[in-house]
Amino acid sequence: MPKLRQRVVNGPFGPIRISHDRRPSVIARVQGAGMPTVTVVPDREHGAMNINGQNVPMSRTRNRTRTAVVGDRSYELRPTSLRRAELRRNGTLVAHARGSFRSYAPGNTIPGLDARITWSQGVDPADVAVGQAMVVGFGAGAPGAVLRTVFFWVDNLT
Repeated sequence: MPKLRQRVVNGPFGPIRISHDRRPSVIARVQGAGMPTVTVVPDREHGAMNINGQNVPMSRTRNRTRTAVVGDRSYELRPTSLRRAELRRNGTLVAHARGSFRSYAPGNTIPGLDARITWSQGVDPADVAVGQAMVVGFGAGAPGAVLRTVFFWVDNLT
């Protein structure tokens, strides 16, 4: 079994631990105080997610918006530019995410690991768990293949 790497980020309810591996079966797990455990299989195109072991229905639209249905809540991760996205719960904005150019590097298996999230007022631990997992797994923003390569080199040369 591959060694899990861990990263801790600040969340509105305290530290959020993101555990992940990179090979062979890329999986990321998001956990924090009072939050459900969310596991995500990262991939901008075909990722999957589950909460406390239960699969979450996911869909992806043409404009790269990811939708997850958790109980009576619908979460949307909607790209707004190359490295930015909005997270909405039932149509209400709950967070802004900003990715890094490094996220688009060829071979990067976890698209949103370096993304920064700014949370709105009124979120609860479930919102934070699902939102953080969606950003980690699917990234913030919507670059094309050519832009991913160009910005990878721009980021590394500057």
